[in-house]
Amino acid sequence: MLTKAITRRGFVAASAATAALAASGATLSGCASGSEDSRAYAAQVVNTQCSACPKQCGYAAYVVNDAIDKVVGTGANPYAAGTLCARGYGSATASYGEGRLTTPLHLNAAGFYDEVSWDEAIAGIAEGLAGIVAQNGPQAIAAITNGTSTADWYVTRLLAALGSSNSYVNALASNISVASGLALATGYSAYEPDYANASVVVILGASTVDAPDPGTVAALEQAREAGAQVVMVDSRMSQAASLATRYIGVNAGTEMALVLALAHELLGNEALATAAVQTMADLDVWQAAIASCTPQWASEITGVPADTVVGLAQDLAQAAPAACIDLSWMALFGGSYANTGELARAVALVNTVLGCWNVPGGAYLARPIDWSGSAFSPLAVAAPDITAEQAPLAAGGSAATLLRLAHEGQVQGLVLVDANVVAEYPDPDYVTEALKACALSVAITPWMTETAGKCTYVLPEKLWAESAQLPTVAGAKAPMLVVSGQVIEPAVDGARSVAEIATALASALGVGAAFPATVDEAAEALCEAVGVGYDGALQVGSCALGEAAFGGEEPAGVVAWPTASGKVECASVAADAAGVSAVPVWVAPDATIPDADTFRLTTGNQAVLFAEELTGLAPLQAIAAEYGLDGVWINAGKAREAGIQDGDKVVVANDRYAAPAVAHVTQLIEPQAAYMACHYGAVDNAGQAGLGVCQAKFAPFALEVGYGAPLLQESLVTITKAGA
Repeated sequence: MLTKAITRRGFVAASAATAALAASGATLSGCASGSEDSRAYAAQVVNTQCSACPKQCGYAAYVVNDAIDKVVGTGANPYAAGTLCARGYGSATASYGEGRLTTPLHLNAAGFYDEVSWDEAIAGIAEGLAGIVAQNGPQAIAAITNGTSTADWYVTRLLAALGSSNSYVNALASNISVASGLALATGYSAYEPDYANASVVVILGASTVDAPDPGTVAALEQAREAGAQVVMVDSRMSQAASLATRYIGVNAGTEMALVLALAHELLGNEALATAAVQTMADLDVWQAAIASCTPQWASEITGVPADTVVGLAQDLAQAAPAACIDLSWMALFGGSYANTGELARAVALVNTVLGCWNVPGGAYLARPIDWSGSAFSPLAVAAPDITAEQAPLAAGGSAATLLRLAHEGQVQGLVLVDANVVAEYPDPDYVTEALKACALSVAITPWMTETAGKCTYVLPEKLWAESAQLPTVAGAKAPMLVVSGQVIEPAVDGARSVAEIATALASALGVGAAFPATVDEAAEALCEAVGVGYDGALQVGSCALGEAAFGGEEPAGVVAWPTASGKVECASVAADAAGVSAVPVWVAPDATIPDADTFRLTTGNQAVLFAEELTGLAPLQAIAAEYGLDGVWINAGKAREAGIQDGDKVVVANDRYAAPAVAHVTQLIEPQAAYMACHYGAVDNAGQAGLGVCQAKFAPFALEVGYGAPLLQESLVTITKAGA
């Protein structure tokens, strides 16, 4: 049952916590805004991380009477930069939210849930997993986690101990194409622009206010103040326009054509082309393949004037190497279009032509951590993940392809940790059928989500602040190790952490020897493997990582490319074999707009949201409702033609789904695109009924060729005034 209540003081942003404030029981003064909060008060300060998105920003939690009194973003953490976003502050209230599960549930033969004990649940799940492995082999079991460090590490380890490599990160479903396209070209799956020192940054299709972390926003503000040119390219002018010096409107899903035209122009610069040959394999092959990708060609596809393309290319060339194209973590909402993976490959190649990698003002590649020195380093599994054949280009495997395989019966056991796949993937009915096709499905979650309500077992999970967590890494230019201690006692007596659940299952399955006794034990071993003392790290939260953590030192501006050629690769044999062009060439979106009355339905995050379950939190729900954030954006000209005014009730429809919505009429979106924020429209969770529309219901279950990403934005709709 719920045993705690949130304090009146709430969650107030404050200045960055210092190491001195990290001591337990410190008396703190002036750490919250407002005269009422300026007095000194006694609080225990615990360093932890936010769990609202995979960035896991570090923050200090101020605890009074075993309840979180306020949270303060860690100043040293590159993602938090001394504050948190709205999602972070809202998620800190989650322990006290309504509707939390209090006991394990088991779906009976009649289709209803029975309450069972933890011993019964663990024994039943272990028996089910063991039976599936015995009958179908370990590759018939799989897991999708929320991507936080503890869930990913423990669940991946459990499956590996059983012989399965099928562990996937749910959040990567929306970013797998970007990560995989980058890896295909460079061997690295992520990078971090050095905004603060950049001269020109081009941001493609991502609202840096709605999606990324506060550190990114602060760095872009710093760049603009220093005179940098910050160019936002998108089909709608989002809140990110407040950080940009220039906005370039583009037809939705055509950003790749713009990038190819920029490459065409940049490779015409003799100095850049000559330097690029030294670090790029098969550059001549790619240059020949995009010979027709002129600015005029791109203009006809993107709607961007040709002289604008030429001018932007000249600006980038002049600023190089202090210039880059930024895909952002959630660019274009990740794998949303049929060309997103190839867009990422093209961006990687353009950035290489600019010479921006690992130099001031350019972009720093995120190097993998060397955990091999730990007693609990990753367990090796010989077999590739089950999605490798259908999505051979997916770095880390494809969770969406896994659901397709489950739908086809190749996956029989599925564990989902905070992964509400029914509400977040295209075609919820298809995903529901995939879960029902499994002999055993397990949802580990604090709430009865749409996905949980379709699973064989539902296990009540402790929230992030209610248990210690494993460390994670933040930043690429100056990487930090971030640790998390337990902040408060669990608000639900019957909940268990994902670490406790995975360890119990491992013991019941006879593979418990591969697991540490406690999370603290594992965290300490992982910290020591990268040269960081665990106890000291807990005191400060975020610690700088030395070169030893990455297996050696790289000279500034010099990159050891982990590719077959030792260079950035323009051509890929793997891409060619997967049915994708060997070199990045233009790929059009799958859905073609047939007439002027049809819109491409685009989507993306908002500052108050990252995952569907956050809309059930009272503070975030109140913000969304007050400001009408769940409405559908429609171009003012198109709205006028249809007789639609701002605030009107409209019907958004296609042959898959129809739903009422409120129109947000604006000039800030291109005419043939409509925009509806993701993660709304959940009706099964406490407090969410009636808030917005589930955008995923309009999209068919389709995946990007080779990359296996869900094509969440490849759907077309009509928008008509309700009652017309």
